[in-house]
Amino acid sequence: MDYLYERISYLKGLADGLELDQNTKEGKLLIHIVEALEDFADAISDLEQEQLELENYVDVIDEDLADVEEAIFEDEYDFYDDDVDYIELECPYCNEILYIEDDMIDDDTECPNCHERIVTEYNDEDDEN
Repeated sequence: MDYLYERISYLKGLADGLELDQNTKEGKLLIHIVEALEDFADAISDLEQEQLELENYVDVIDEDLADVEEAIFEDEYDFYDDDVDYIELECPYCNEILYIEDDMIDDDTECPNCHERIVTEYNDEDDEN
């Protein structure tokens, strides 16, 4: 950012060295152009500072959101036990994919989505295939 201010200062020095007459059209134009450039540099500097503040704010919000997600979904992550085998089963009525513990499957398995009885013919050989 400093390089913009340096270049504007250089242009101001050139304008002063040229001894521009502020009463001529060209003199007024050049002086106003240099002043406008300085305003642009100030605006860019302000935007840069605001951008840094926003980045810091978003980082804080992201950390807070991660804490909230951890608190809310903590139990869901522990839902599946690594020691238990789950069987993927598709309901023939509503095509919902179900994950059922292999020792919980019986002839009276009911789909939690459509509540239809699902007839299963599961045995240990299916698990090996």
